[in-house]
Amino acid sequence: MRLLLVYLWAPLANLLWYTHTVVMGSLSLLVWPFDRTGNRQFWCARWWCRLVAWSIFARIRVHGNEHVEPGRPYVYMANHSSLIDTPALFAYLPYPFRIMAKRELFYVPFMGWHLWTAGHFPIDRGNARRTVASVRRTIEGVRGGRSLAVFPEGTRTPDGQLQKFQPGTFKIAMKAGVPIIPVTICGTFALLPKTTLAPRPGRVDVIIGEPIDTADYTDAQINELISHTRAAIQDTLDEWSAKRAGANS
Repeated sequence: MRLLLVYLWAPLANLLWYTHTVVMGSLSLLVWPFDRTGNRQFWCARWWCRLVAWSIFARIRVHGNEHVEPGRPYVYMANHSSLIDTPALFAYLPYPFRIMAKRELFYVPFMGWHLWTAGHFPIDRGNARRTVASVRRTIEGVRGGRSLAVFPEGTRTPDGQLQKFQPGTFKIAMKAGVPIIPVTICGTFALLPKTTLAPRPGRVDVIIGEPIDTADYTDAQINELISHTRAAIQDTLDEWSAKRAGANS
């Protein structure tokens, strides 16, 4: 019966997702002339994503806010299990941040307009030279004080297991000279895995880990930095998964 309700609600939930995008994307454009820092637009994105979470009955809780210093830039690195991961980060990470996205997405109505005006980082993959230039602009933006949130796996996991981390985002953090914050998202795979567009209700925990200082690593030690970050997320994922299983038994 519950599964039937999920599939009956799914079309409306997806419609609400698009409706929230149009409404909050429009609001974001309206506030843009009054704050070119993008911070007010971040708050639009925060409520945008909370509306998305509420419309699919995702109960999201954040833990570990004490690990983040206000006003200091970081590169947040999170595991990627579901389309719900991005709303979970925007809705509940404590301070403004930006994301990187394919340049083509910046031309999508409402969402793309928000990305442009809020100061997110377009990655141009048209050729190697433009890719390098767009990555350099991202590094300069992070060095200049804008935190960045990324999924170092590069794509959603097909089976719920943590995948291999790609080195590109670690190079950005090292060149920008900012700490990495490992962020573990627990529960989104069960709500909306890659194989379906029918979201299920449920609980999501976003756990903010202790900062990892990139200054402790040289370019030659990037693999150690990757391993450290991945282990921090994997250990937390195992711990919270076991905790949730025990609570449900």
